[in-house]
Amino acid sequence: MRSPSHIVRDQNGIAAVEFALVAPFLILLLMGTVEFPRAYGISQGLEKSARTMADLISRGSLNSVDDVYAAASAVTFPYDTSAAKIVLTAVGVYAKGQGLVARVCSTTARNDTAPATDSELGEPIPSEARLGARYVTARISFNYIPVFGVFPGLDKLTFTKTVSWPVRGTGSNSLAETILPGGKACKTV
Repeated sequence: MRSPSHIVRDQNGIAAVEFALVAPFLILLLMGTVEFPRAYGISQGLEKSARTMADLISRGSLNSVDDVYAAASAVTFPYDTSAAKIVLTAVGVYAKGQGLVARVCSTTARNDTAPATDSELGEPIPSEARLGARYVTARISFNYIPVFGVFPGLDKLTFTKTVSWPVRGTGSNSLAETILPGGKACKTV
């Protein structure tokens, strides 16, 4: 039988105990180095996606927005954002009382509900806050799906990015109004 002083000095198995105490923290750190940069990357990809869609629809009227949606998916590659909610809106600025109000002229949506035509969106963006101005908005929302389910709150994280862009047209459409598929031109001021 060993004496009590020998047990205190015995180093056999101490490394295993230390590893057992430290390993969960190291594994959690490893998961965090995968999960958080992934979430940030998706967020940035969605921002670029919204900007890309707004830029594309600002160039003039479209017969189809399928290529716009395809461009949005290409920008967020390698992340699958096919379930993202997308709303594209052409907006007109009108007088309301002593101020201005932005109204929906035409709109389209994928995996989401588009706002009603002629509904108010609130005040126009500052760069287009003048009577008769036209601009477009692209909004994308995506429910984040974590790789690891160990971080509280990440499974309920939703990224929403909205980008407004002035109508600019290209070529003979220069500064032409954007009319989205199935929509009509903005009412004249």
